Amino acid sequence: MTLPGARLAYRVYLGQEAAGSFCFMMVFTAAGLFMIQVAHLDALQLVLVGTTLELSAFLFEVPTGVLADTVSRRLSVIIGTALIGVGLLVWGAWPLFATILLGQVLWGLGSTFTSGATEAWISDETGNQETGQIYLRGAQLGCAAGAVGIVASVPLAAVWGLQAPILAGGIGYLITAVVLLLVMPERHWSPAPREGRSVARAMGDTLLRAGRTVRVVPALLTILAISFVAGAGSEAFDRLRELHILRFAFPESPALPLIAWFAVINLVALVASVAAVQVARRRLNTESHLEAARVLLVMHVILIVAIVAFATAVSFEMAALSYLVTRIVRRVAMPIAAAWINLGLTPDVRATVHSMNAQADALGQIAGGPLLGWLALAAGTRPAMLAVAVILSPSLYLYLRTIRLHGRDLIVEKGDEAA
Repeated sequence: MTLPGARLAYRVYLGQEAAGSFCFMMVFTAAGLFMIQVAHLDALQLVLVGTTLELSAFLFEVPTGVLADTVSRRLSVIIGTALIGVGLLVWGAWPLFATILLGQVLWGLGSTFTSGATEAWISDETGNQETGQIYLRGAQLGCAAGAVGIVASVPLAAVWGLQAPILAGGIGYLITAVVLLLVMPERHWSPAPREGRSVARAMGDTLLRAGRTVRVVPALLTILAISFVAGAGSEAFDRLRELHILRFAFPESPALPLIAWFAVINLVALVASVAAVQVARRRLNTESHLEAARVLLVMHVILIVAIVAFATAVSFEMAALSYLVTRIVRRVAMPIAAAWINLGLTPDVRATVHSMNAQADALGQIAGGPLLGWLALAAGTRPAMLAVAVILSPSLYLYLRTIRLHGRDLIVEKGDEAA
C-alpha cells in the first residue's frame, strides 16, 4: 500500500466491515424468529418480505452504482449505511407485515448505495493492489465481529424481546454512518470530467461504458448469469431456513431458548468461516481468474449437496449440520466472488459493474423467491428446499464453461475496448 492515506483507508474499511457484520448478525439472529413468532408471518409472507427487499435493490442498484462512479463513493457508502439503519428501526418497531415491508424497502435502498461503492472505494484508495486479499481480510474480520453480534443478540432478546436486537442493529448502523462521515477518506478518486455535461448525462455515459465493458468481457456475462441463478435459489433458503429447522424437535438438554439455539448455530458457522477465510487468504491467488473460478465451482458443489441434506434432514442435528455447511461455504465464497468480478475492471466503471452484479442477484431473487414461497406454503419447506438445490445447479455449468475457456474470456481486444 504505497498510496498516501492507503493505510487509513484500509483501517476504515476493516472497521466498517466489522461494524456492519456485528450489526447484521445481531439483527438476523433474531429476525427470522421475530417474523415467525411475533409478527406471525406464513411461508409465503416470509419470502415476500425478502422479495420486497430485492425489488427495492433491483430498482435502485444500478442508478446508485452509477452515482458512486459519477459523484462520490464515500458519499454513497455513508448515505447507504444510514438508510439501512433507518430501515432496520422501522422493521423492528412494529410487528406488522406492512411495516416490515416498508423497512425492507428502506434497507434495500440503503444496500444499493453501499454495494459496489464500498468495493470500488477501497480498491481505488489502496491503489488496486492486493484487493482480493483486502476483501478476504475484511470478510475474516467481519466473521469475528459477527460472532460478537450473535452473542449480543441473545441477552437483548431475552430481556427486551425479539425486536430488541433488530432495533439495536439499526442504531448501530446509524452510529457507523456518523463515524464514516468523520473519518472516511476519498483521496485517490475523482469523477471523470463532465466537460459541460449535466450530472444526469455524465451518469448515463458511465452506465453505457459499464455496459460495453460487460459486453466485451464474456467472463463478466458469466458472472452476472451465476449471480442470477444464485439469487433465484438463495431467497427462499434465506427466508425459510428458520421455519424449516423449527420442524424438528430441539434437544432437551441443555434447555436453551430458541434464539440461543440459533445463536449457537450461527456462532459455530462464523468461527469456522474465520478459519476457512484464513486458509483462503494464504493459499488462494485472488488475481487468477482460473483459480478463483475453480475454487468457486468446488464450493458450489458442496453448497448444493449441503442444501439437499438440509432439505432431507430427519433430525435437528442433521439439519443444523447441513445448515452450518451452507453458511460457511457462502460466507467464504463472497469475497472470492467480489475479487473475481473485480478482475479487468477499470476505475471509472468498477462500482457500476459491481452494482450490475448485485442487480442480477436481486432479479434472480425476485424471479425465484415468490414461486418457492408459494411451494413452501402449499407443500411444505422440504420440497421448497429441494427446489433450491435444483435451481442452483446451472451455476456448475457456467463455472465449468469459463474454466474451459482458460481465462481467455477476460481478454479485451483493443478494438472491442474502443467500441
